[in-house]
Amino acid sequence: MKKSRLIPLIILVVLIAAYFLLRSKEPIQKREDLVTLESGEIEKIEIWDSEARVDMILEDDVWKVTQPFLWRADTLMVNDFFRKVVSGYYSITPVSSSRGTLERYKLDDQQGTHVRLSAKDKQEHLIFGNIGNAWDYFRVAGDTVVYQTQNSIVQRFAPIIINWRDPMIVRYWEDEISEIRSKHRKNEFTLRLDRGKWFYKDAKHDFEVAPYNFALTKIVSILQNMNTYTFESGDDPELMKAFENPFCTVWITDVQGNTKKLNIAETTNKRYYMMVDDEATILYQLEYDSVYRFTRDPEIFMRKSI
Repeated sequence: MKKSRLIPLIILVVLIAAYFLLRSKEPIQKREDLVTLESGEIEKIEIWDSEARVDMILEDDVWKVTQPFLWRADTLMVNDFFRKVVSGYYSITPVSSSRGTLERYKLDDQQGTHVRLSAKDKQEHLIFGNIGNAWDYFRVAGDTVVYQTQNSIVQRFAPIIINWRDPMIVRYWEDEISEIRSKHRKNEFTLRLDRGKWFYKDAKHDFEVAPYNFALTKIVSILQNMNTYTFESGDDPELMKAFENPFCTVWITDVQGNTKKLNIAETTNKRYYMMVDDEATILYQLEYDSVYRFTRDPEIFMRKSI
């Protein structure tokens, strides 16, 4: 090899060797598990701050929010919580160990976001705080040593109840439905699915609904994703009074012959609430567009397509 090429090659090899040598001498940031409990043994999750609180329990392998009434927790939120908190990590190098700095990191009992996990007779109670960074700080309850997390916990998992409840009320895929019956203040009609074709029937009409009919498509669509973020208790007598004369009632029968009843009421301030299977403990607020789909005139179902 020519000397003019050998010298640059030697320099390159030396530089590469020096780079890896310096890398090997860099301090390694050690980390530990944020939570020592095994994810499979956790039975209760409590999250609270000075303004709000969310409690969840594991019942029949399903996480449920317990207040103001028992309801399924949002699966995506719970899974993300287990990934970032229960299976999360933190740097073992303390940021601070002085009680006087807890307020600075918003980790005092009043400012912090509390997370308590329970597994039979074991508990872990952590307090998280954020001071405007992309990451959080935390401490173990009863201790003053502050550590830095590797995820943002405070903002993502704030104890805001609507973020934790599963918004889904009703879900039917089209091929799961046998019949939809609607009774409203102007009419009563039935939509029947038979071998892939929909048929409309009321006291005066009986016809096959054209494929991609707009009114039918809207009904099928809402039944695939009927959800709400606003839940109410049936304790309100004024709200319950609206159900004495429902805006409309819908019965959905699936291919197994099971029927679900959706009772929808209109309040004096033009809000719409739904009761499922006459269970008055939980009422669900719906948008007018969701309700209106079940009260369309027969002429709309006669149209050929969207």
